[in-house]
Amino acid sequence: MELKHLNKITVLLFLITGISTFSQMKIADLEGKKFLINSKTEKRNIIPIFNDINYSVYYILDKRSFDLKLGLGVNGVGNVIFFSKKNNKGILVKFEEMIYHVKKNVYEISLRTGSHGKYMFIPSLIIIDKDFNYEYLMEYYYMMPPPPKDGDYSSWITIQEIKNYCNFKRIDLKGNLVYEDINDILSNILKININEDKFKECDPLISDADLKRFFPKKINR
Repeated sequence: MELKHLNKITVLLFLITGISTFSQMKIADLEGKKFLINSKTEKRNIIPIFNDINYSVYYILDKRSFDLKLGLGVNGVGNVIFFSKKNNKGILVKFEEMIYHVKKNVYEISLRTGSHGKYMFIPSLIIIDKDFNYEYLMEYYYMMPPPPKDGDYSSWITIQEIKNYCNFKRIDLKGNLVYEDINDILSNILKININEDKFKECDPLISDADLKRFFPKKINR
């Protein structure tokens, strides 16, 4: 009787652990993620690659990347959206990607954060609203202090409203951004400082050149 009761407790603890694991998502959770796309039959602009009650993750398709001979691959940069159902917002993240032409019309996509230690591949990110419109710019920073603390870093993010660059918030991080919970990042939007001076000019975190180079002009769903 005691053994059965103990087994029930063990199963219950396992379920609770599983639920808490799926209730959090990080950028690093997609490290090494692989999936296949058929360039002939795929008609969508964004490809769902993960979905549960808390999050949806989408890969933004660029069919120009599929001009490859059979058996060949190419390294590039891909766009991924982590969408939080709790906050009704998402984060557009740049990933290193490998595209490999597996067989006729079929391509394998492999994603990597390109993250090493405190460093992140491309520090620029964008926060989008429920309709996938750009809403906030976000920049990830990491800085090594002078000796004798070689190898130690401080890191932080700055979130900036895209309509008023003067409205922003800096948030200190304990480690690499890729290990932060997506919902924890998005919760900082409510803490953004509002600047009432409409005549003050402020600079965007991400330059127009980098926006055009690294991010799609518009996300067509």
